[in-house]
This record gives sequence, structure tokens and C-alpha cells, in this order.
Amino acid sequence: MYLKQIERFPDDFLFGASTSSFQVEGAAELDGRGKAIHDLAEKKIGITDFSTASDHYHRMEEDVELFHELGLNMYRFSMSWTRIMPDGKNINEEGLAFYNRLVDKLVSYGIEPLVTIYHFEYPYQLIEEFGGWLSPKGIDAYEAFAKVLFTHFGDRVKYWLTINEQDHVVKISERLGLPKESTGLAFERKLQQANYHMCVATAKVIQLAHQMMPDSKIGPAVNPMPAIPSSGNPKDLIAAMEFNELSHHYILDLHCRGKFSPIHWKYMQDRDICPKVKTEDLQLMAANPPDFIGINYYLNQTVAHSEQETIALRGQGVFCEEEAGIYQLAENELIPQTDWGWNICPEGLSISLMDVCNRYQLPMLITENGLGAYDEVVDGKIHDTYRIEYLQNHLAQIKHCLSMGFPILGYCAWSAIDLVSGREGMDKRYGFIYVNRTNEELRDLNRLKKDSFYWYQNVIQERGQSI
Repeated sequence: MYLKQIERFPDDFLFGASTSSFQVEGAAELDGRGKAIHDLAEKKIGITDFSTASDHYHRMEEDVELFHELGLNMYRFSMSWTRIMPDGKNINEEGLAFYNRLVDKLVSYGIEPLVTIYHFEYPYQLIEEFGGWLSPKGIDAYEAFAKVLFTHFGDRVKYWLTINEQDHVVKISERLGLPKESTGLAFERKLQQANYHMCVATAKVIQLAHQMMPDSKIGPAVNPMPAIPSSGNPKDLIAAMEFNELSHHYILDLHCRGKFSPIHWKYMQDRDICPKVKTEDLQLMAANPPDFIGINYYLNQTVAHSEQETIALRGQGVFCEEEAGIYQLAENELIPQTDWGWNICPEGLSISLMDVCNRYQLPMLITENGLGAYDEVVDGKIHDTYRIEYLQNHLAQIKHCLSMGFPILGYCAWSAIDLVSGREGMDKRYGFIYVNRTNEELRDLNRLKKDSFYWYQNVIQERGQSI
């Protein structure tokens, strides 16, 4: 289809970048921070933990000055539950003070703060006391934390994200405080119940935000990996549609409509893993939809139909290779991959944006999109042309969607600065700003601007006219 493209991104389009507290801050045992569930996870040999990370906690002012130089209009970050409420309940003034300084610094530079309330950092003490998200008490605990944030930062923070990548919390059992090797019906029921509790908690916090901060904008951040069929076989198209239902629509249907996706409910019924549901919870969700939907997009999937006729339980991990009788992942020679085997498909971002908007009729904000790579310092510089190409191609897709009239509020690249990747530590770098450390050595932690820093700076200045 011929489409006249807009020349520039709109003046109110927000160009940003993202991080999360536990991946960037460090200072894990300083100034009263409590234990989070990830602090107790089994350490991966050869990979750094999050204890020092990028030391943003001590270098925050320097980092924000770099964000200002980069030209960011928005900075997405999370506020650590365990830094503000070490036991998940009582306030730590030093934690509040750190985020007050951060928010004030951002606002002084005209950078819009986008705060993620929960980004995988659950207080371990609440896991011990009542099971965290596995219990209805987790709903009240989360709402209480959100109320603290709204009370102390709502005068300066307009944009909020409720829960980051809820499906990744459900699919990575350690994030729920469950053993990594957990399997079986009882385990699967717990996962579905935790997912339901997070949906109820999201609705309660959206309602609270609108009561306490009438001008605020709040929504979840989901991680669509849109599936395309592996062939022209209609069965593969149906498999792709069912994959999308089971990967992210099942969450958004609850958030936006207060209803279970029919495919997801049938999936749970067939496996006897349905959660306990209250009518009043569904009514609460339907009455308190998000203001926008955050989109974390990295990759798509290619799927074929599965010929199996048995009903099986989901495989472990985020990338489930096959759902018996529904779909199986397939290779696609037309789509290149990263060093870590992630598909590079910019068109998948357009697919996600159009699909989500057409289905839920809400504005969207890209809250994560980036390329993890082995960055090398050569003569004091990082020539990350591969990252520039990746980001430029994805921004071109956003420009295309804007040209068609889809409501997209902004774009936050992952990540503003190098941080600790959840599985590969400091080897897998995403940032516009290099942090001088490795998995094995802290070194001096100095900051160095990559070529992508100057490229994105120019994109922001010219409003993407050259894309």
C-alpha cells in the first residue's frame, strides 16, 4: 500500500530511554535497602550479580546529565520496592530521598519521568510471610506500595507503569519465589492464580492513581512477540493467532476488558489450572482500564501448527518451544538473529502496534526496544553501527504507524546506559552509554558515549526527519 509518510515525528512525541532499578543502581546493601527475591537467586557462573550493577545509585547526577546531553524527553526507570520499603511494608526515608533527588534532577532538565512501580523486584520478606503474588495479600501490599509512590512523587510524575512484563513474572518461576525446577498441575495453578492477582492489583492501582492524581497516565508494560505463520497453510495462521492469544492478549483482555480471553480460558480448563475468580474483581478491571499500553518489543516468532493430540502443560521459560496441539516454534530464513538467537524483525513492531491498538483502542507507548550486543572499546570509542541500524529500522516502523494515524505517545529505547542483563550480565550491552566494567572486574565504572549516543541525539534534535 502506498502511504504518504510524515516527515518528522510530532512535536509532542516523547523520545526516551529506559532502565530498571535492580539492573542499574547497585548499592544492594546500602542505606537500608531490603532483600528482594532476585537477591537470593542462584548465581550464574561467570555472570555478575546485581550488587554493584552500573553503580547508578552513586553516579545518578552524572548519568542524568548525560541523559540531558543526549536530549531525552522521557526517562523510564523503576523505583525499587525494597529500597523504599525494605520489608515490603515500612518506609525507608533514605530510599525515598534517593528517588526524590532523581525525580527533581530529571524535572530540572525537562525530562519527563516515567516510573515503573514493579519491575521484578519483589520484597523477599513478603514472599516469606504470605507468598507474594501467589496470595491475595499480594494485591493489598502492591497497592500500599503504589500509594506511597503516588503520595511522594505524584506532584512531579505524570506517567506510570504498573507491572513490567507480567508474563515474564509468570513464566520465570523464581520471580514468584518458586523453585526453578517446579512442574506439575499444582505449580501451574499457582502461576495462573498469581497472574490473576497481578491483574486485580493493576486495576486497583489504576483506580487509585486516578483518584490521587487525576491528570496522571498509567498502564501496564507488556512484551508481545507477534507470531507470523511459517507457511501459507491456514493451520499455521490459526496457530500464530492462538500463540498471540496465549503470549500477551490473555493479560491485556483482563486489563482492558475485565474478561478472560476465550482461548486462554479454554486452555486452562482443559488442563484444570483455572484460577479462583471473583465477579467483583472482573467488574473492577472492566471499570478501570489503562490510559495507555506500554509495549516492550524485541523480537517476533514464527510458528507452525502442532500435530500433537495430547494435552500437555506449558514448557519452562519464556520461550516455550511448543504447546501440544496448538503451535510449535519454527525457523524463518528471512529473519536474521542476534548473537543470542533473538529474531531481528522491525516489522514485528508494526504488527504489535496495529494489533494492540485495533483490539483495545488505546494509545501506546514503546517502553522498551533495543539490541543487546558485545560492544568493544577501540581507541576509546564504541562503533556500534549494528545498534544504530536496529534502532533506526524500528523507529521507521513507528513513523509508518504514526503516518497511518495510530496513537503512539513516544519511544523509550532499552537502555539508556549499559546495565546488568538478567541472563548474560555485562556481556550483553544495550545502552547508548558504555559502563567500564566487565562481569569479572568492576574497573573504574566510567561512562563513555557510544556512536549510537550521538546518532540518537541527532534523531531527537531533528525529530527523526532522516529516518
